[in-house]
Amino acid sequence: MLKEFILQPFSSDINDQDLKSIYDLNQANVPEVGSLEDTLALSELIRMSSFNLSIKFNDEIVGYIICFKEGSKYQSLNYKFFQESIDEFLYIDRVAIKDGFRGQGLGTMIYDSIYVKANKSNVPLLCEVNTRPVNEPSLKFHAKMGFKECGTNDFSYNSVVYLRRDNGA
Repeated sequence: MLKEFILQPFSSDINDQDLKSIYDLNQANVPEVGSLEDTLALSELIRMSSFNLSIKFNDEIVGYIICFKEGSKYQSLNYKFFQESIDEFLYIDRVAIKDGFRGQGLGTMIYDSIYVKANKSNVPLLCEVNTRPVNEPSLKFHAKMGFKECGTNDFSYNSVVYLRRDNGA
């Protein structure tokens, strides 16, 4: 079934329809991913990012990932956690798969592509996962994919665990 899915990079020149689809998918996955005010905020996020992919099925976006390298002007507190302690990295800011498409290997497919990018650059892959409210499926997925805990943070609105996957893991 994975042959029917198309992995496609996107950047700040993304068309309005795809931008709206990614925005809607993002908002449907709050609080697992952070809420965005509007498509303009998403567009700005994409402009600052370094590597992004979407997954399309019959021309519909059913998944996406947005990543940042070190040195971005991104102001996320979670990004800053890594920025302050690691010289070079690829940070997964947000990733989502549309309901009805989960459990089909799409998360693994998109992460495998990100691993290639991180390994070519010889940098660790970093992310955070909510522990309050707990995102148990994401915690299990990241453990299965070889991520290890490298810190935690408690905010007033949520708590997170910081995860790291080194090259070759």
